[in-house]
Amino acid sequence: MSRWRALHQELAKRGRAEVLLLIPLLLALGLPHGLELDRYVTVDEPKWLMRSAGFYAALTRADFRGTFQREHPGVTVTWAGTAGYLLRFPGYFKVAPRELSGISRFHRLLRDYQKDPLDLLEAGRAFVVVINLTCLALAFLVTTRLIGTLPALFAFLLIAFDPYFTALTRLLHPDGLLGPATFLSLIAFLAYMYQGRDRRYLLLSALAAGLAWLTKSPALFLAPFVGLLVFIEWLVEQAHGFGRARRPAPTGMWRDLSPLLVWFGVGAVVFTLLWPAMWVDPLGSLSRVFSLASTYASEGHDTRLFFNGLLYEQGQSAWYFYPLAYLWRTTPVTLIGLGLALCAALFPKLLPVGPVRRRTVLSLALFAVLFGAFISLGEKKFDRYLVPLLAPLTLVSALGWLALAERLFKDPRRIHAQRWASGYLLGAVVLVQAAGLYQSYPYYLNYYNPLMGGDRNAPDVMMVGWGEGLDQAARYLNSLPEAHRAVAWYGDGCFSYFYDGQSITLDELTTLGDLRQDDHVVIYIDQLQRQLPSQEFLVFFEQFEPEYVVQIGSIEYARVYDMGDTPPLSAASYRRSGRKQP
Repeated sequence: MSRWRALHQELAKRGRAEVLLLIPLLLALGLPHGLELDRYVTVDEPKWLMRSAGFYAALTRADFRGTFQREHPGVTVTWAGTAGYLLRFPGYFKVAPRELSGISRFHRLLRDYQKDPLDLLEAGRAFVVVINLTCLALAFLVTTRLIGTLPALFAFLLIAFDPYFTALTRLLHPDGLLGPATFLSLIAFLAYMYQGRDRRYLLLSALAAGLAWLTKSPALFLAPFVGLLVFIEWLVEQAHGFGRARRPAPTGMWRDLSPLLVWFGVGAVVFTLLWPAMWVDPLGSLSRVFSLASTYASEGHDTRLFFNGLLYEQGQSAWYFYPLAYLWRTTPVTLIGLGLALCAALFPKLLPVGPVRRRTVLSLALFAVLFGAFISLGEKKFDRYLVPLLAPLTLVSALGWLALAERLFKDPRRIHAQRWASGYLLGAVVLVQAAGLYQSYPYYLNYYNPLMGGDRNAPDVMMVGWGEGLDQAARYLNSLPEAHRAVAWYGDGCFSYFYDGQSITLDELTTLGDLRQDDHVVIYIDQLQRQLPSQEFLVFFEQFEPEYVVQIGSIEYARVYDMGDTPPLSAASYRRSGRKQP
């Protein structure tokens, strides 16, 4: 009995330590995630704010089929957005039309009832942050069982201070919710496999998988991957059990397959229970989800894509997009740690690590490689699609740094000094990671790996700008004596949420003839990179100095032009400039 009592006391002590360490971790996660949620708006978020409104209205009317808002399916996003409406505009369902014909009409509806779209978006983002912090907190507690409490804290501090991961996981957008849910499912399944097959981890992994599936269809990759892990574990057991008595075939097969069936069944139940459209039309809903995934894979982008100095027309992309995009979006700390982890896995005598850590490293790295190959099969590619890889690879990187610290300071005669030296090294690593995050605050999307050239060289390779910076252009125009009509790229949402005057969207069909002499025109960086709406349109403005320039870090995001300062838009003006008239 004394042995069991001692074990119980040790587990209780560990539990208290983990809870105490969870508090500073949540602060490290919460502060960069939760501050200034109303600073800027990304391109797709107004659409998800509208879809959340449709989801909320359909729920209140018991129109369960109407909760199908998008094929992604993005259900976790619309749940977060619904919570935002309950907080800031609970009566929306009373005034909501049966169908919204477009984003502009939706914005007019909100303003007719004196509701600020930015206020509603901020509320929805806050619930996204809560969901993501919950997933990451649970993942931390699980990871302590895999690699230890302090090593897990070090790893999750690196995750907390990853700029691109932070940027995406605070937005009302499926990619931001996909990353933490996928990571929790993966790390919980590894804990189940490598820590005594505790079914609590299996159920937690399945629950998180269901949430990931509800968020975005690429998360379905989790199903074959966990099956692969089980198969690899079975092969290892068979190899180690060679020459020993083996279980009867049916018993062994059921032991290996039953966890997969439980995992998939629980995930499917979560997927069904939290999406009312599945209650009334399961086959139709699933068919539409897989249809969009197939379209993304085969058809690709609707418009031009800029990448690595080249313009790719519709439906095209570069096969090496994701490896290069990851190098640009990760941090020096993570890259160096990944190199150390690779050395630890390949040369255990050089950087020795324990068996559980080695298996964790190999499993997470295998997930990253296979998932990267999986998303590379699709023609539609964006750097944000990398988000499920970010936390797993950062954890692998942390294990690499831990292996180095243990190797450098391994002297049994000086254990106390060794611990301090390891702490200083790992603390310095965390500070370097945090420096990159806070240098880009609050425009975390502006962070690019300095080892690749940083934000100074990123516009030559990466398509830059997802709405950030247009908020500053709008605030500048608001400071002028009168708010005039402004024509802006991403004008309905990214710009209009901040502009007090009349906002007109500048799109691919806009010509110089559509502009008026009293307009302000806002030209955006990804518009310049993709040469939209036309080369002639952009050449016209290159002749003049902008009235105002929005610069974040080293990148010039937006230029504001006063049409009153430009010559009349006539054929003569084009002849004088030596350019063709559009």
